[in-house]
Amino acid sequence: MPSEIKLPRLGQGMESGVVTKWLKSEGQAVAKGEPLYELDTDKVTQEVESPLSGVLLRIVLAEGEAPVGTTIAYVGEEGEQVPEAAARTTPVKPEPEPEPEPETKPEPAFEPVALRPAASLDGAEPDGRTKASPLARRLARERGLDLARMAGSGPEGRIVAEDVKRAVSAMAAPSASAVGAAGAPGQVERIPLTNVRRTIARRLTEAWQAPAFQLTSSADMSEVLEMRARLRERAQPGERPASVADFLTRACAQALIRYPGVNALWLANAIEIHHSVDIGIATATDRGLIVPVLRGCERRSLSELAEARRDLVSRTLDGTIGLEELEGGTFTISNLGTFDVEQFVAVLNPPQVAIIAAGAIVERPVARAGEVAIAPVLTLTLTCDHRAVDGSVAAEFLAAAKGFLEEPGLML
Repeated sequence: MPSEIKLPRLGQGMESGVVTKWLKSEGQAVAKGEPLYELDTDKVTQEVESPLSGVLLRIVLAEGEAPVGTTIAYVGEEGEQVPEAAARTTPVKPEPEPEPEPETKPEPAFEPVALRPAASLDGAEPDGRTKASPLARRLARERGLDLARMAGSGPEGRIVAEDVKRAVSAMAAPSASAVGAAGAPGQVERIPLTNVRRTIARRLTEAWQAPAFQLTSSADMSEVLEMRARLRERAQPGERPASVADFLTRACAQALIRYPGVNALWLANAIEIHHSVDIGIATATDRGLIVPVLRGCERRSLSELAEARRDLVSRTLDGTIGLEELEGGTFTISNLGTFDVEQFVAVLNPPQVAIIAAGAIVERPVARAGEVAIAPVLTLTLTCDHRAVDGSVAAEFLAAAKGFLEEPGLML
């Protein structure tokens, strides 16, 4: 009897996935652990390995979205008959919101660059599909671009994410004849919700239901900036010393070890306190806000944290982050300092019970030895789930993090 291959649950909170490409064709042999198809979740696109060995007898879901647990293929011995009930699965699509039909359909005011005639087969795969990376397929699908009309800069004409981004940029730039036509009064643009945006909306709604409170404190960053300057002076050619974000990560990690009640998750029937500090780094990407997790922060030195954080954020931005690296965080840092935001309140990242928001470092008057001085100051705002964290514990944690930033030598 053939065995079913079902759409797997690859991470906490995953409810559905989009099959974007099969790496094997019907009738081909597959081995357990061999990449079988590409799956687009609400966070990443990745290759999924076959859970079975045998012959791919039938692909039930050739392409499209389906709930977790849906049968998408059958694997068995060559010549085995697939049950008659195994009809092709119809992809699940969100019901579109009703919208009025426009009276006239305007002609496009631009021509995308780096496109080729649709009839061209350069860069096509053996099955006739255009060669493209999983991230490129995701970006093209979200922006309504036809990969078959796009030129690829990757190996053998493979379309990569940068090709799609260039095409999007070209589309966003109006031609000379269109100058003045865009942004006309009364014009409305509708942007369909992506899987990532739907997930963000769902999780933020969950967070808003928690009884949260905020505490704010300001840290004198003079010592951190002086230490960072010394690290830069001593850095070897090509070496990148720790940034302010790395000092903040280290300070939070050390404070969480001392106050583990903040390094916790709110579950249905328990508060789960963790003694390993796995910090989520809120990262703005072109697909939406994604929070990769930097694990074991309490065991890493400042330089190790800096290297690991840069690598994690880089792979998040280019879409090569693994799904397992987006799960299991115990605390989150949201930093808008690079956007010149001085202070803000971050929304909880359930089931975590705390998140800290860091603004830009600004020069402000401070009192020193009875005199007023000008110092670089960082404002920190801690948001906590009051069901799990009491105000006094949150205050002690915030004071500890501030103390480490004002005397960084204590946390190194």
